[in-house]
Amino acid sequence: MRILHISDFHLPDERGQILYGLDPYACVQAAVAAVGRVFPVPDLAVVGGDMLNAGESGDYGTLNDVLVPLSMPIHYVLGNHDCLDVFNESSLSLRGAESPGYYSCDCHGCHLVMLYTAGTGHGYGEMDDEQLAWLEKDLVGSSDRPVLIFAHHPPVDVGVAWLDRIKLHNADAFWRVVEPHAVHILGVFVAHLHLQATWVHRGVFVASCPSVCWQFSGNADAAKAELSDEPPGFNVIDVSDEQVVVRTVHHQL
Repeated sequence: MRILHISDFHLPDERGQILYGLDPYACVQAAVAAVGRVFPVPDLAVVGGDMLNAGESGDYGTLNDVLVPLSMPIHYVLGNHDCLDVFNESSLSLRGAESPGYYSCDCHGCHLVMLYTAGTGHGYGEMDDEQLAWLEKDLVGSSDRPVLIFAHHPPVDVGVAWLDRIKLHNADAFWRVVEPHAVHILGVFVAHLHLQATWVHRGVFVASCPSVCWQFSGNADAAKAELSDEPPGFNVIDVSDEQVVVRTVHHQL
C-alpha cells in the first residue's frame, strides 16, 4: 500500500492572497502536479491538517477544486487552523455533521486511525479523555493487523523550542495508550511543524511531513515562525509485509 501524506495548505479566504511571501493556492497546485509524477500512484491520500488558514471563515469546498487531480480516496485530519464544525458541514466530511473529528478504517490489510488533536482553540494540540478511551478500545480491537496513526500535532519534541510548545500537550496520556500496542503500530504520522523529521519514541516510529508551502527553521535557537530555505514537499509512505518506507518528495514553486 502506498499512502500520500500531504499537509499544511493554509489556503486563505481569497485566492491570490500572499502568506509568508507565497501564494498558498499556487503551492498546493504545484504539489498536486508533483504527486501526478509519482509512480506507482498512491492508493490513498491523508491530508494532515491546516487545510485552510482560517477554518471558521473559510470554504472547505475550495479543496475540491485544488485536489480534483488526485484520483484517489482522501482522508482528512484537522489542524489548529481548521474548524471542525465548518468542516463537518462540507462535502469533505466522511462522517457527517456529528463527526467528532476522529475515526478509523481498514484499508489494504492495515488499520488506519485518524485523530483529532486540534480542539483547543490554540496552536497546541490536545486529546480529550473520550477520544483517548476510544483510541484504546480501537487499538485493542485492531491488534490482529498493522496500524498506522495519523494526527496533526506531534506527540514528541522536535528540538525547536517554540515548536515544542505547540505540540500535543498531553502527549504522555497518548503514549500511555499507544505504547502497549507498539508491536502492531507501523508508525505515527504527523504534520504541523512545517518541516520533515523522524523519531523512534517508546519503540514507535514517528514521522512528520513538510508543508506544501513555507518551511520553518529546524534550528534549536530559531525564533518563532522563522523560515528556512528548505523546499516544500510531501511524504510518500510505502507499507509492505516487511517494512515501512517514508520518502519526502520536494516540488518546485
